[in-house]
Amino acid sequence: MFETLTGDIQGPLEVRGMVKVDGTVRGGAIVSNGRLELRGKVQGPLEVRLDGQADVAAIVEGDVHARGGTLVFRGIITGRLGVKPGADVQVAVGTVLNGRRLEADGSFTQLQPPIELSIRGDAPMMRPQEDGSWAPAA
Repeated sequence: MFETLTGDIQGPLEVRGMVKVDGTVRGGAIVSNGRLELRGKVQGPLEVRLDGQADVAAIVEGDVHARGGTLVFRGIITGRLGVKPGADVQVAVGTVLNGRRLEADGSFTQLQPPIELSIRGDAPMMRPQEDGSWAPAA
């Protein structure tokens, strides 16, 4: 059963169980051996480690690090996306990474502020490849 947190959450939030967040996490979040479902905003880095699982539809004001586990992301990352070998990462088409929108062909389009986000719920998912390219997540 999920623990549900809403509103402003003072972090860094360490997730080791099953946690749903609908709000703003201040100070970042670390998902180790748990599951995080987040809708809202993270002010600070987001990190997925070990066997952690994160399903995120949010604005992350900072870097996102997938050091292991599974990350499914829809939204905006203002910093960098780092993916270590062994991490399973899927990013929705339309997601904005450091001011650039991910397109369905794996390319990026540079955006000018203000950035408006519109990602369909059934948007195709892409996986980052070791060579820096992006491929459909079949």
